[in-house]
Amino acid sequence: MSDIVHRRSPVLNIIIWGLVLVWIVAAGFPFLWTLWGSFKVQGDFFSKADWTNAVYGVRTQIETGGAFTGKGYYGAWVTKEFWLAALNTSIVVVSVVIISLTLGTLGGYALARSGKKYAFYLLMLALSQLVIGPCSDLFGRRPFILLGAIMIACGGLLGGVVRQT
Repeated sequence: MSDIVHRRSPVLNIIIWGLVLVWIVAAGFPFLWTLWGSFKVQGDFFSKADWTNAVYGVRTQIETGGAFTGKGYYGAWVTKEFWLAALNTSIVVVSVVIISLTLGTLGGYALARSGKKYAFYLLMLALSQLVIGPCSDLFGRRPFILLGAIMIACGGLLGGVVRQT
């Protein structure tokens, strides 16, 4: 195919990039606003009198002598020992990621190497949880617990009577 077919019109490119820019600003604004406000005193950031106090830092200038302050971060990290919570979170996150990747990889490898047909049924069982969860929220837990107990009982009975070949 020629390049002309795959080429977009300049107007379409401007519209696409305009929408992407609007989305980036809309998605990023709350984070930037919170970051900006974290360097202000509480009286500015939560001011009910005038929201522009959070921008200009009127109370921050009165209380600290400057437009920005780092006392909130000092209070959180040093005085309240937030660094311990951050360290704990880092340990848990790294451990959970390593464990889940290891078990997931080993389980996937075992299922892929298996010549049995049960891999499909295990996958369907795992995917059915995405549907059963919201259904149990809608209809209640009891019918699904009873259905599961009946299925386990039937599977146990069938397993007991099957001949081994």
